[in-house]
Amino acid sequence: MELIIVGSGTAAIQPRRGPSGYILRNSAEIYLLDGGSGTLRRAAEVGISYKEIGKIFYTHLHPDHTIDLVPFLFATKHTPGFVRTEPLEIYGPVGFAEFYQKFTELFSRRMLEAEYEIKITEMGARHLQFQNWQLRTELMQHAHHAIGYRFESAGKTFAYSGDTDFCEEVIHLARNADVLLLECSFPDRMKVKGHLTPSEAGRIAAAAGVKKMVLTHFYPPCDEEDMITPCRKYFDGEVMLAEDLMSIKI
Repeated sequence: MELIIVGSGTAAIQPRRGPSGYILRNSAEIYLLDGGSGTLRRAAEVGISYKEIGKIFYTHLHPDHTIDLVPFLFATKHTPGFVRTEPLEIYGPVGFAEFYQKFTELFSRRMLEAEYEIKITEMGARHLQFQNWQLRTELMQHAHHAIGYRFESAGKTFAYSGDTDFCEEVIHLARNADVLLLECSFPDRMKVKGHLTPSEAGRIAAAAGVKKMVLTHFYPPCDEEDMITPCRKYFDGEVMLAEDLMSIKI
């Protein structure tokens, strides 16, 4: 597997960081994990076209994680030479099907309703077995029904928390992962409910026994402070700070 960071920031958009968006290559397949504004453009910068995306995984329904679904659907329906014919699978938290219905109604079904097959699967705490890989989800402590994802393929494990506060479920999700992509929204001195700080991230990684942790979902104050040293108080494994367009082998 390969992880490509296309949005390491938040709704507080900065030139350096776009809202949440990640590309996961799993063998020949390409997945999109969340997708705030500008995700598809940033993906194109690293050579990934929205036409290649076969599955989309949403952790929760906040706009900085979902809004690029609008240009995705619009382009694959209307753009000459780019109209999609292959089926699309969308995975999301409980309530996503209703969200999708209202989403398309808002922009008019005629404009966004796809002519190709879209399969929506709602995920709580679940386990799915695919042909050559496994997917597991756990409920996170953030928005209503927010989830994190765990991908296991070819002997490697990648976990993505989405947005969350400290909880046992995120430790369970990340257990012995080769790479954990973990939100870390604010420095320790600015703790906000529903999000993690570096010290909390370090405690999670240590308790889960992960090999490498990649911190992401940074609000602007994070770029002015040392986000790694507080992690080191608890976790002695590899720690990376996500940057837009960064590529990580799993």
